[in-house]
Amino acid sequence: MAKIILAASGKGGAGKSTVSALLGEALASKKHKTLIIELDSGLRSLDVALGVTENIVFDLGDIIRGSCDMKDALAPCPFCEGLSLIPAAAKPAVITAGAINDISSALGEEYEYIILDCPAGIGEALENAAKCADLALVVATPDPSSVRGARSAGALLANCGVKNRRLVIERCPQKAKKLSPINNLDEIIDGAELQLIGVIWEDPLTRSAMDSGAPLSYESPNYQTFRNLSERICGKNIPLGFK
Repeated sequence: MAKIILAASGKGGAGKSTVSALLGEALASKKHKTLIIELDSGLRSLDVALGVTENIVFDLGDIIRGSCDMKDALAPCPFCEGLSLIPAAAKPAVITAGAINDISSALGEEYEYIILDCPAGIGEALENAAKCADLALVVATPDPSSVRGARSAGALLANCGVKNRRLVIERCPQKAKKLSPINNLDEIIDGAELQLIGVIWEDPLTRSAMDSGAPLSYESPNYQTFRNLSERICGKNIPLGFK
């Protein structure tokens, strides 16, 4: 069965969809067949990032309503073999834990990893996804309110029984002096009360990839960053080294 990875953030705009898309791309590039399920009903964005907008016929809402077969809602990424998306419902919809579990169970034999891209916040949607997750990636930026949100999301996930919880710091300046008002990465880690698994650098090429439906450029400092993150998730001991 597939390993289910949840991507969450306590506060909106932290970059969890970027993490979901580019982690999925990195895993698939290593021959790990990967499915991303976008849970943010009414606010889909991963179809743009993965270049599948024109190919969408059905979405998660159609699966929930029984309007299509699960496989009919799969949208393969055109530039990354082995990566597919089930896009979020076009209209707001309640995605229950049972529905997530049913989809994951039905497709789990075909994929090695399933990434659940959760809505921002710490409400019912996150609780439902947490009931199905093997690993939770909590995403935060170097901003005090984002760090506080990550701590709240991590606490909710712990209460839901998710034992494997890790912090991903997004949009981190490569120069420490630009972290202000936060002084260093340790302050973010301590504030979120989560173990660090990766740092994603602030980078225009990363944003361009998400906005254009194209693969992340080899020239991006995050190209290797996401591949290192994928290796850690696969159980390899890749040191967390920073300049």
